[in-house]
Parts: sequence; C-alpha cells; structure tokens
Amino acid sequence: METGFYDIHTHILPGVDDGSKSPEESRQMLQLAYDQGIRHIVATPHFSVNGKNHPVEELKEKLELLRKMAGEIDPDFSIDLGNELLNAPGIVEEVKKGNALTMAGTRYILVEFLPSDKYHVLYQSLHEFIMAGYIPIVAHMERYEALYKNYDHIDELAKMGCYFQMNADSIVGGFLQRRAAYHRRLILDGYIQFMGSDCHGVDHRKPLMKDALRYFGQNPDAERRLEKILKKYPVTMLSDKYID
Repeated sequence: METGFYDIHTHILPGVDDGSKSPEESRQMLQLAYDQGIRHIVATPHFSVNGKNHPVEELKEKLELLRKMAGEIDPDFSIDLGNELLNAPGIVEEVKKGNALTMAGTRYILVEFLPSDKYHVLYQSLHEFIMAGYIPIVAHMERYEALYKNYDHIDELAKMGCYFQMNADSIVGGFLQRRAAYHRRLILDGYIQFMGSDCHGVDHRKPLMKDALRYFGQNPDAERRLEKILKKYPVTMLSDKYID
C-alpha cells in the first residue's frame, strides 16, 4: 500500500487562510503530497463565524487553479473542496446558507474545536449538526483534552453518528510527541476513520502518509485498518454514503 491515498484535511488553497501563501507554494505542496503517495486531496480552508472568510466563488476559482496544477503532475491527481469549520454559535446556519462548505458537496462536514473545549461543548455542537442532517467528522480529534484517553466520550460521539480524523504527524511522533503510541493504538482499535495532513505550507505539517505507515511495521491487521482509513472510507465519504 504505497499510493492512492486520500488526504481529507489540507490548507493548500493559496492565499485564503494561514496555509499556503501563494500558487507556487501550493504547487510545491501538491508535489510533496504526490511523493507521499497521495492521489486525492480535499482542500479545507478555515471558516469561522464572523471571520475573514473568502467568498465561496473565490475558493472555487482557486480550486480550479489547483486542479490544473495537480493535472500537470498526474492526470489522476484529484482535488475537491470543503471547509474546516470552527465551532461557534451560528456555524450550522452558515453551512445551511452555503457560506461554509461541506466536504465536496456531501453531507459530511469537517469540524474543529478549541483544544480546551469541555466535552459538553463538543457534544452539543456535533448533536446540532446531526439534527440538521449533516455527518460530522471531528478534525484532529487527538488535540482535544476532553477526548484524551476518555473512551466513554469517544464511544458516545461515535454512536451518535460522528467520525474522527487524525493528523498524520500525530502518528509519526518523536521526542516531543509522547502521545504518538496512544494515537497509533486508537487507529489499531478502530476509533479513527480518516487521516489528514492538516498541511499549512511546505515546511509546516507536511503530508507524512508514508512515514506514518512505517510506524506500524509489517502488521497485517494494521494494513487492513489503514487501507480503510486512507482509501475505502474517504471514497465512501465522497460518495455521500455512511461508513459501515
């Protein structure tokens, strides 16, 4: 399993948030992703209520620019568009109005919280999205103290209809990333459905998909799990179907 990966969380659109600063940087980011085996990307620029959000039409124009760049690397290198939605009062209405985007026009949404948000904040917001007909993916779920080693909370959100995305660099770990072993265990135990780079530039949070895979070694169970996370589940999401 060396190629064909999906990266569903990126800040690769140029000049729209704190991610890529220019088309040239986006081009370099695309090449980095391709070299890591990624063939499908969802660009997810930040969206916040009352923030400096760029109009959807501008995002779509920049998406087409990226698609052209990706096609020059490989005709089968595809890119879709969504938003990373920062939880706040009114965010559901922004999605309903079309000011904030779902993932590639599906019912799926990518939602982020503040690392210090209490569990009831996560629960209430995610429940509101579900009641409105959306399917929430919790962005970089490993960041939230309310979920850290709290399997009751993770299970409750999963049973409610939420899915979880983890950043690839959280698996790679290193000297300063003491939680990496725990993150890998979450994947092996089936708690994670999606992986993303959350890349913000050429040097900020690179798309380490192949590097992350190496940390699991020659483990058939891990390979089956990662095959679903990096390929099967993203296809299901982009088909607007529920993951079984």
